[in-house]
Amino acid sequence: MAAKALDLSSLRTTLQERGATWSMTTTSMTLLTEEQRRLRLGVPPTPGVDIRTLEEDKDARRAQAFAAGVGAPAAFDLRAVDGVDYSTPPKDQSSCGSCVAFGTASTLEHVARFTRRNSALTVDLSEAHLFYVHGRAAGASCGTGWWPDQAFAASRDTGVTFEDYYPYNPGDQDGNTLINADWPNRVARATGVSTITGDADAMKNAISSYGSVTACLDVYQDFFSYNTGVYRHLTGDYAGGHCISLIGYSDADECWIGKNSWGPGWGDGGFLRIGYGECRIESYQTLSAQGVSLRMWNPDQLVAGLWSNDADGNAWVYGAQRGWLKLDGRNVATNAAMLAELAASKAAGRNVGLFEDADSVKQIYAW
Repeated sequence: MAAKALDLSSLRTTLQERGATWSMTTTSMTLLTEEQRRLRLGVPPTPGVDIRTLEEDKDARRAQAFAAGVGAPAAFDLRAVDGVDYSTPPKDQSSCGSCVAFGTASTLEHVARFTRRNSALTVDLSEAHLFYVHGRAAGASCGTGWWPDQAFAASRDTGVTFEDYYPYNPGDQDGNTLINADWPNRVARATGVSTITGDADAMKNAISSYGSVTACLDVYQDFFSYNTGVYRHLTGDYAGGHCISLIGYSDADECWIGKNSWGPGWGDGGFLRIGYGECRIESYQTLSAQGVSLRMWNPDQLVAGLWSNDADGNAWVYGAQRGWLKLDGRNVATNAAMLAELAASKAAGRNVGLFEDADSVKQIYAW
């Protein structure tokens, strides 16, 4: 039997009668059938949990989340840190239960930018690599979904390439035959991975320290119609589990700030605010990373600065878009040669290419 959709007129009445803290609208999700909407989720149910009891302790979870965050600021939003936006644009997972890949890749992009304090860093990671290579190897499919802890482990142990090396298209596929064979030379790896499920204090500290975490939530039918405000579940049946990237929080509004993967036509331009304690957002499954190591070419970098001292191997270059990187050609002669080429390019105002691996320059090209 086909799943019955929530009546939107009834939802509008419910929001008005109960003085809801959020508003609804026609979204990219409400235009779909209920079956199509549920396909755009993608986190399996928690083993052993009865969906009828999911909300029984949400008031306690709300109170615990509000009291958490010792040492963290009372509010944080990755889109406005001292006037700088370190977030990356929302994407659309489309007709595949691949939300875990999107929630994980998005968090790693945010962490890569924020920990380097570089909002111009070009880091667009491949959800296809995560889901159709790593996820497929773990048994994940568009119909089954996946788990964030497995996605983070793959991102840490093997890495995830960039979107241009394996663009995303919805639908099960053998990613090993589609990914660019050079991907090990264009890859990001998560560092300092931690599972912080059920620990709102750790969530706030990780978000404010590293920029973002990945979290799962229970989705109910009214969530598909979310427009803006602080979402709190009011009506509609349970639809399934979903994964998003959390980019902030506000104790004043008692909410988390997240980025979804249903495109900019859903929610507040693809973003949302969800109340503390709602939909097991703190206690379903939450992962954080303290950093992201990059291995890639940075082309067309204007050399904005150079620094060295009399210690062998202590030389640095500042690429205008990339920031500071240490020269590490593995020996003094190679470092000296790279430094000389970079100095000549700086003097002439010529761009260079910098190949970095773990924040160190291993090769350059200059012309």
